[in-house]
Amino acid sequence: MTGTKIERRRNGYLLTLLVHLLTMQTVRYDWLDYLRGIAALWMIEVHVVDVALHPRWHSAWWFPWLSLTHGFVAVAFLFCAGGAFALTLERKHAAYRRWERTLWDYLAKLGLLLVIGYWLHLPGFSLERTLHATQDELRRLADCDILQCIAASSLLALVIGIATERARLYRSIYAVLTVAIASLTPWVWEQRLDEALPLFLGAYIAPQPVSKFPLFPFAAYFFAGAVAIPLIRSCSRRALWWVLVGSTVAAAGLLAVGFSSPKQWWHTSPGHVGFRLAGTVALLTALILGAERIARLRVRSILRLAGQQSLWIYVFHLIIVYGSVGGQGLSSLVGGALGPAACTLLIGAIGLVTLASAWGWAQLKRTMPSVVRVVVGVVVAIGAMIFLLLPSRYAALLSVLDGSVRLGGAAPVAARSDLLR
Repeated sequence: MTGTKIERRRNGYLLTLLVHLLTMQTVRYDWLDYLRGIAALWMIEVHVVDVALHPRWHSAWWFPWLSLTHGFVAVAFLFCAGGAFALTLERKHAAYRRWERTLWDYLAKLGLLLVIGYWLHLPGFSLERTLHATQDELRRLADCDILQCIAASSLLALVIGIATERARLYRSIYAVLTVAIASLTPWVWEQRLDEALPLFLGAYIAPQPVSKFPLFPFAAYFFAGAVAIPLIRSCSRRALWWVLVGSTVAAAGLLAVGFSSPKQWWHTSPGHVGFRLAGTVALLTALILGAERIARLRVRSILRLAGQQSLWIYVFHLIIVYGSVGGQGLSSLVGGALGPAACTLLIGAIGLVTLASAWGWAQLKRTMPSVVRVVVGVVVAIGAMIFLLLPSRYAALLSVLDGSVRLGGAAPVAARSDLLR
């Protein structure tokens, strides 16, 4: 077989694998989709408020409380990602340990998350332009954003799962990691260990605002979800009520501690991690307890769609709000000039457009997988060709700010999203 034929077969396999990852079906839990869907929709609000709301409204009495809710968006995503991983590992643990194809499919999925995550940070849609990036642009490119955090946490959890035979053992390790990561965060941030590592590796443990979602402390939310969600799923309804009450009381108590603590508590304290986890667990258990009632409401289909297509919503709305290497976003047009009413209308408009696009993508995957295969293949091929061949001097034609997209990461408000920050 000639080298050309081998290369064509390899490229065909990679394309087939990519389409499989984009269209594969998994076991779903409605309550998990509800939580992920709420986080996806509230993420739109977070980012629109960040770019559109006039700064004078930041001093309004309600803004600190609104900002407090913003900090739960990334936490909910990571918590759900950890829980979804743990539920999948329950079913596929033996297959993963035998290094079957399901393992390689999952690794490819993590690779896809990294590709998308770093693509959103490119200084320009050109390899030549990227290779000549400034130091500031390289730091933005290396930024550990939410997708990078999920991928790295998932990879660590996967290695632990493969290395251990019993579920009880790897869950115990996940629990220890949750506590250890939360507890070590102040020390890791203070020591600036990232400066001793290569840029792209160090970004994973760099403190905020150098990285938006560093593994310390954000990986703790992933591993907490990997421990808590399988346990919550197996709880009786009475036990769930106790979990709801306990987590609500814990969140309220830790919030009171935060009010009386130094400002740094809202950045690196293990108590702050506990506050966010308690609030997330309370919301999840409320959704489980109310699942039957939610199922009778029209909002159910919206939450399920948003939860199942959260990656699409994440990327699509970021491009609208912040722009991309392919054009400007609302941030360059609105520029923090709107009041609360106009902001609310803009949130609704972007939410509707984003949900409509997610619904169309979901329908396309379900009813016309062959079309999806063609579309994905064409987009990937053209995009890769443009990125590899486009000269640096033309990259600015496909981007903004002289080829530098100032996304500032997936959630540029992450470092100021809690009360008293």
